[in-house]
Amino acid sequence: MKVLYLILFLFLCTQSATAQKRGRSKRNSKSDTQKVLLNNKLFKELNKKDYQKFRDSIFNFTKDSLSRINKNTVAYFPAQTDTITQSWTPSQYVYTNNFGNLVISLNNTQHKRYSLFIYSGLKLLINLTNIQEDQIILEKSNFYHSGWYQFELYCDGIMLEKNKFLLQ
Repeated sequence: MKVLYLILFLFLCTQSATAQKRGRSKRNSKSDTQKVLLNNKLFKELNKKDYQKFRDSIFNFTKDSLSRINKNTVAYFPAQTDTITQSWTPSQYVYTNNFGNLVISLNNTQHKRYSLFIYSGLKLLINLTNIQEDQIILEKSNFYHSGWYQFELYCDGIMLEKNKFLLQ
């Protein structure tokens, strides 16, 4: 009889332990999901596995970032793009041709005195003064690197244009 009571006692203990584990897993399944808010409204619910892919945004505070509100809720802040964009207008005097060489095209060089200063950053790279030809082509091998270069074009000592060009 004692053996029967012992077997029944052990059976009930294992049943209650498995029931407690099931109850815990049900309770934890809700806590494993993360609510993602966007503008204080529910945007998405992520399970633990999907949430871990985006978790680095909380620690690194990237441009589009997640911010912890409480244990199961994070706020999503998407990256905001700048609405003001600088527009670049190509120059009618200094531009690059199809081969990537720099073309300087000026009018009436016989009666006017033109000067061109080309900068790489803040460093003066090329200084052309008293230009006598209407069109000059500078090969791209005269420049240190590809990229944007700034220039200033003067006509009779007065600044005619300040712009930039792209060498590729």
